[in-house]
Parts: sequence; C-alpha cells; structure tokens
Amino acid sequence: MKRILLPCALIAALLLPAAARAQQPYDFRGLRLGVPLDVFRREEPARATPPLSVALCDTDVEAAALGMVLRDPHSLTISCKWAHRDEAGWQASQAVVDGAPARDHVLRFAAMPGDATPRLYRMSFVIDARMADDLGAALSSRFGAGRVVRANGYRTRRWENATSSITLEANGASATARVIYRLKAYETWLRETEDTWRLAALHDTP
Repeated sequence: MKRILLPCALIAALLLPAAARAQQPYDFRGLRLGVPLDVFRREEPARATPPLSVALCDTDVEAAALGMVLRDPHSLTISCKWAHRDEAGWQASQAVVDGAPARDHVLRFAAMPGDATPRLYRMSFVIDARMADDLGAALSSRFGAGRVVRANGYRTRRWENATSSITLEANGASATARVIYRLKAYETWLRETEDTWRLAALHDTP
C-alpha cells in the first residue's frame, strides 16, 4: 500500500480548528465566558425560568427590588441576575442548570484595560446537592473527566483549559452545591488590582 504523506502545514491546518475550540472559554448552555455586557443584555436569551426573564444588573434602579446594591456603571465589577416582572413588581428568576431551577445565581462582568465594555468573567450557580453528580457527569461528557479533590468534607471537581475553568463544589453535609465558571485572565487581573488598591490604602493611612 502506498503511504500518503501530508505536508506539515496541511496537518497544522487540519488540527487548528479542534485545538482552537479546546482553548475557547467555557460556556453555560451556550452563554460563553467573555461575552460583552451590552451583547449579553441585548441579544442573549435568559437561561432561566419563568420564560421571558431578562437580565437586571446592579447598575439598574430596578435591581434594588432583588436586594442588589446599586452601583455606578463605571464600577470595577458589575453583577447581573435574571429576573421577571409580575403584579408585585420585579422578582428574581431561577437559572436553569442541568434541567432544574437553581437556588441562586449571579453573573459578573469586568472591563480590563483596553475593553470597550465589561465582559462576563464569572458565573455562579447554587444548586440542589442531589444534582451535583448528574451535573458532574454532564460536564464530564462535554469537557472530559476533570480533576477531583477531597478535603475537609468537601469534594471539588475542576475542569480547566488555557482560558477558563469550571469548579463544582459539593459538601456531603450540605443541601446545596455550587458550580462556578471563571475566565482566568480577568480573575487574575481583578485580584492584582484589588491587591494594589489595598496596599495603596494602607500606605495612605496616617
């Protein structure tokens, strides 16, 4: 049988799409980490119940009805939750995680230097602890087995690529578990910025 030799450049071209996909930020039901805030609010459908839920952010006056503290649009971070309006006013909606309503959720945005608008850098969902194994299996089917760490009664499963991570935190004694999506570069930048501000405040203290 005649051997077929492919040029290195062609091999690289064939492999690039899969490699590039592997480095893309993780997504929650198609909502990808890194999406700009204005696109999220204008174009992204809510992954929440009841239907027709919309995003309210702590830069919106209406968000006070959800217990959120009003922030300036130029704050370091901006938090959003899905909500709906009924006869009593604005009410918090429940994000739908693995086919079931979450107990709580928050989506956080920040603008690094050079960003024209804040981008989604963290998504956090509190779920029923009985869903943790099922959700872990669903994440593993998409992203591989991940890593499991057990310490002090907690079991943490983590999926990670070059740009982002997903952490599933469960405690055997708790009725809830938490899943957190993180965009690495933004998390690092925020920690460094907050540390710089903290040190500056200490130096300014008489």
